[in-house]
Amino acid sequence: MPPPPPQEYARLFMVIIFLIYIYSTPTTTVPPGFQNPRDFLEERVNRTRHALNVLNITRWRDFAPPQQGVKDYNGARYLNLTGFREEDEYAWDRLDQFKKKSMKMSRDAKGNWRGTDGEVDKGLVEKVWENVTGIVQGTWVRDQEGEVTRQRVNLTDIAPGVEWAIWDDGPWARNVTGREGKLTLRVDEKSSEHMDISDNLGGGHSMAQWLGGLVREASATMTLQDESSSGDGWEMRLHGVHWPRQGVLLLTTTSEKFSGIFGLPHLSTSADYFDSSKSLLNLTLGQAVERLQRAAWIDQLNPWTSSPDAPGDVTMPVPHCEYVVYIQVYPLKMRLPGGYLEAVPEGSVHMIEQELRFPEGAPLPAVPKLQMSAVIFSPDCGFLLESKGPPRFSPIDGEHLVGLKEEVFLRGIQHWLLVFAAMIFGQILLMKAQMKDASTPSTIGRISLYSMGIMVMADGLLFACLSLLSATVPNIFPSALIGSFASLLSVALLVRFTGELYKAQEPERRERQRAEEAERAARAANRPSQPTPSPMPILTAGQVLVPSAPPQGGTLAAPRPAADIPIIIPSDQDIDAEIAEVTAATAPRPTPIPLPATTPNQAMTAQLSTSDFTSIYGRFVLVLTFILFLSLSSFSWPSSLRTGYVYMLSFFYLSFWIPQIRRNIIRNCRKALLWKFVIGQSLLRLLPFAYFFLKRDNILFVETDWKAFTVLAAWVWLQIWIMVAQEILGPRWGIPKGWTEEGWDYHPILREDNVEAGGLPLGLVQVPGSPMLERTRTGDDESKRKKKDTGLHSVDCAICMQVLEVPVVASGEDSAAAAASVTNMLARRQYMVTPCRHIFHSHCLEGWMRFRLQCPICREQLPPL
Repeated sequence: MPPPPPQEYARLFMVIIFLIYIYSTPTTTVPPGFQNPRDFLEERVNRTRHALNVLNITRWRDFAPPQQGVKDYNGARYLNLTGFREEDEYAWDRLDQFKKKSMKMSRDAKGNWRGTDGEVDKGLVEKVWENVTGIVQGTWVRDQEGEVTRQRVNLTDIAPGVEWAIWDDGPWARNVTGREGKLTLRVDEKSSEHMDISDNLGGGHSMAQWLGGLVREASATMTLQDESSSGDGWEMRLHGVHWPRQGVLLLTTTSEKFSGIFGLPHLSTSADYFDSSKSLLNLTLGQAVERLQRAAWIDQLNPWTSSPDAPGDVTMPVPHCEYVVYIQVYPLKMRLPGGYLEAVPEGSVHMIEQELRFPEGAPLPAVPKLQMSAVIFSPDCGFLLESKGPPRFSPIDGEHLVGLKEEVFLRGIQHWLLVFAAMIFGQILLMKAQMKDASTPSTIGRISLYSMGIMVMADGLLFACLSLLSATVPNIFPSALIGSFASLLSVALLVRFTGELYKAQEPERRERQRAEEAERAARAANRPSQPTPSPMPILTAGQVLVPSAPPQGGTLAAPRPAADIPIIIPSDQDIDAEIAEVTAATAPRPTPIPLPATTPNQAMTAQLSTSDFTSIYGRFVLVLTFILFLSLSSFSWPSSLRTGYVYMLSFFYLSFWIPQIRRNIIRNCRKALLWKFVIGQSLLRLLPFAYFFLKRDNILFVETDWKAFTVLAAWVWLQIWIMVAQEILGPRWGIPKGWTEEGWDYHPILREDNVEAGGLPLGLVQVPGSPMLERTRTGDDESKRKKKDTGLHSVDCAICMQVLEVPVVASGEDSAAAAASVTNMLARRQYMVTPCRHIFHSHCLEGWMRFRLQCPICREQLPPL
């Protein structure tokens, strides 16, 4: 390769110098009213180091705020931490109530497996999950005992160096005002630091010290929702510790106005919990402070922030309610054929967890569910919440927080994604069968374009969601990829089939457009025309308006008559025919305009059809994009509004047979789709709704609603029955005649008195005086004559060459009564009469018309079925 010219070297050199200048020049310009980022980060690091020093020098019960309802409490002690000071005026008088309720929940959860002396932190406990990474959900209820209305705290005094986005008089975020609602917890402790301080105590430690000695880091994402919250409610990030031997977690939020993680040990319920959590946090918080100082210019987010997805919390945080959460993990209950096994074998929990995290194919029993109870306390907003369940509430009202471990949850997602992919492959097989059946212009013209379009948009939306899921969640990548591939195949087949539908229905649309244009032209012609006034002549100075003189003679010139053409009377004396022939011969003929041979009509039509379908396809994409963005924005709507949107969207999606019913009425078509396609597509597209509306522990934690599913299933079932009625009773059954244009009825009522009107088919017409007065066959006997007396006439079908027996109403009988008879209605479905008065078996002519819309006898055009 030849070396670049010197000019290229100069350009490259200038680009390098420019990049070095940009990246080496410090940005010292700070907008007015904003703090310098360097000063802000240094101040944050200093505050964090101060809070860590306070944690190091404090002991158990150094934080002892006064209890609620106790007068003249002289032993109150506070900490020099933000939010733990007396002048901050937080609702720490309810801390004792929070601890008592937490200990009671632990006793209720462990039941008879606690110590013999009744203390929760002593004696043998039931086996619990060692790693509680998973998702649980349930309901919460507000504890209004001792709750009082409090004054709003002074943010300027609590955090003077912080520029708040909303000051004291503004509304706070995460302020739960309802009496009950939903609670979701996603606990994560997969890569957490752990410590066991009981090893340092030697052999003289007590059971309580051993139980509370093992501690590890934990974090969770909590979502609270009440009646007034929008979207999914308030979501926050919690940080804290987990004592695996007791199944206890203590988590808290941390912000500029609350040093929750640094005062967390003082919020524990026992001295053993305090010692172990303090030792662990001294280690982990010290490492976090060092990382924060080293990466100050790379990552400016607070590592303990409760709003990790809110960049505004870095410089201008929004004030919100703080939370302290106590969680008790319930002991395992393993289901066996005889019921529940209360005593879990030794080492079984560890074996199950190892197989779940590192699968080796070992046989496992049914994995128990993850169950927790929680007590939630807000020190600045002053409310107290607890999970809803026994013994305070009936198990029917709730069982606290129930869910699955993360491994079981991900395995369930993979399983259901594979089931979903199999369902989509079933839809593909049904679509292939329908495409094979509708392979001719006659059959493909019966199918509604919009019914297939609804399916295309639904599968396209599903493909977009599964593709995004497979790209962002690596744990379920194979299953999501299979589902995405299946939905892509379905979209490809449906788009191709929709294109064929559009192309086959192009002549029909053009005919409809021509009819509309002719109707508009007729309306314009019927309007009374107003005479157009002649324009006045423009006169210049000195000119006089003189009316034009009439032609000489005082009259208008008559039109010049045509040359006299001699008319020769022919020998047959047909003067009119001779005059018409002479007139046609002498009429002026237009000069023919040669058409270009290089642009055939068919190619132009195909090009226009492709262009029109491209525009239709673009409209589908725009509608799909709009629905996608609207669905994404609905996550921030109130719960009732979002639920209504989901129900409305589901109802419109499951109305995909309505356009087909309408097209059957317009085209007077009894059957357009295979019944296995109709029933199969209906069932397969209802299955996802059945899963989310009926299954309680579904992968999206959607609340079940069997009433809504019943309405949706009944709506689809009603559409199917309407199409069944259209096939049996006629496509326009129950529709007033004035609503649609009159279409040809292939199953008319045949009457003997319609001979003069031309109503009977040609094979059934009897001409008096003819040698063929009555159509007979060789071997006609008395039974055939009796059959004719009952109203049945026989004729040969020109397609299968078999005898066709046709019921004919005798002269003078009431045709309305005959039409209403079920027997006659079903008998009329056995034959079909064409507009050219030929009669055939119904199945014979339907099979013929699948390929040609021409009469098999006279080759006249037939209206479509």
